[in-house]
Amino acid sequence: MTDPNRTADIRDSIFEHEMFDAGNIQSGYMLEAIRYVEATWAFAPADIAEELDRMETEGLILRRPGFGGDVREYWETTKAGKIVRETRWQQLGKRHAALSARAAPAEDLVIALVASGGNQDEREPTAGLDAEALSVYLARLGEEVCKTTLETLIARGVVRRDDEDILGWPFRLMLTADGLRQYSQGVVPQLGLQPPSTILARNQSIQLPFDDLGLDSVLADNLRYRWEEAERCAGARAWLAATALYGSILEVVLPSWLAQDIERAVQARAAPRDRKNLVRPLEDWSPAALISVAVELGHIDEGLGRYAHALRESRNLIHPDRQIRERSIPDQGTTAISKQVVQAVLDTRARKIQATDISDHRVHEA
Repeated sequence: MTDPNRTADIRDSIFEHEMFDAGNIQSGYMLEAIRYVEATWAFAPADIAEELDRMETEGLILRRPGFGGDVREYWETTKAGKIVRETRWQQLGKRHAALSARAAPAEDLVIALVASGGNQDEREPTAGLDAEALSVYLARLGEEVCKTTLETLIARGVVRRDDEDILGWPFRLMLTADGLRQYSQGVVPQLGLQPPSTILARNQSIQLPFDDLGLDSVLADNLRYRWEEAERCAGARAWLAATALYGSILEVVLPSWLAQDIERAVQARAAPRDRKNLVRPLEDWSPAALISVAVELGHIDEGLGRYAHALRESRNLIHPDRQIRERSIPDQGTTAISKQVVQAVLDTRARKIQATDISDHRVHEA
């Protein structure tokens, strides 16, 4: 009996081949060429050939005879095959979630796809998006919706179409200057994209250990919300807002962390004191003090502590007078570093809790 899971794995490996790309206009790939895809290496040639036969029966690919005296056969994908592969990729999360979101406006999706040029990264060279690829990426909307939406955007001067050239290459779609502005300022934040990744890139969500930090569940959910909001701000190029939100996560995690080690925390040299030389209540500690004490107690190392202090400084730019005085504006690099710092602190905290739990479990068993 054929194992359906194994069959699906074999098909997924074949789907990795470039002939299933929505904008691919080449044809005629031999079995050997398909087996150059690394994902197929886990299966025997006979398994791949058998699955190709099955896909031909389903109308996903076509078998072509060799030219002249060539006895070798070639495989060519059909539009149905491209649509099935693209649908599968969206189900597996290999595309941004917005591409398959039911509530996403058709115009925003078309603009985002044209902006991608068929690539997963804006920095990859492109001659534009093959017009036929739209109805593959957006098969769920239907060809008529894709066609009318595209024509509307062309009429509004958002998208331009290069005519078919002398070699017979298909129409290519590009954004106009106004289209690029609308993409950057409207579509990117609306769909939650994260440039330079395009809508064709894999979902960028990071699995962070919010539930493994020893926090109240409501507080953990709030931190998750803050992280996701920071991601949306970064996707919209709102660097100051994103940096401030990342910094606010530290201001929640560190007090909770030190509260569980309060006896050592209040004895630390960096613990803030009042005029009577008494240690201030933990809730009154500044972010600078929280970071310094965390470093002093060995909760985070000195290198990470320095970066955390830099994040604190950037986060303070949320105050207008501070930003005006320092004439500082966070950029993409600042936000990226801030994100890495917070992620590192969260991971460190989660590992320490896990190590403590393992140690306590061993003591209990003994």
